[in-house]
Amino acid sequence: MDVQEAVAEGATENGEVKRDGRKQFQMGPGDILEGKLIYDGSIHADGRVEGEVRVTGNIDVANGANVKALLEGSNVSLKGAVEGAVTARDKLTLGKNARLSGDVTVRRLQIDDGATLNGHVRMGDFEQQASGQ
Repeated sequence: MDVQEAVAEGATENGEVKRDGRKQFQMGPGDILEGKLIYDGSIHADGRVEGEVRVTGNIDVANGANVKALLEGSNVSLKGAVEGAVTARDKLTLGKNARLSGDVTVRRLQIDDGATLNGHVRMGDFEQQASGQ
């Protein structure tokens, strides 16, 4: 690893944090995102999100966050309130305080005691689902 790579790791610029060479967009509790976000990286949402969020990496919705959006990511971890369809290409985790109202498409699902889920769940291999539809 050369000096520039070492300096870039953990650096923050425009709300974007680089960890292990991967991009992560950070939202604070007072931040609001309205509209459509297509991002090559991961997102941590702690605030209000309305619209559509599609990322190549992971989505983490913090406790206290309020999301009314379509979410699509590799691993999706919900601890706050989410209203909308969720697609997790690998795993969806609902923490103990999570409230999800919407249809879910996942490969794997983990629901902690105390979480609520209202919607239809489709589980399985995404390659088979895509070719079968």
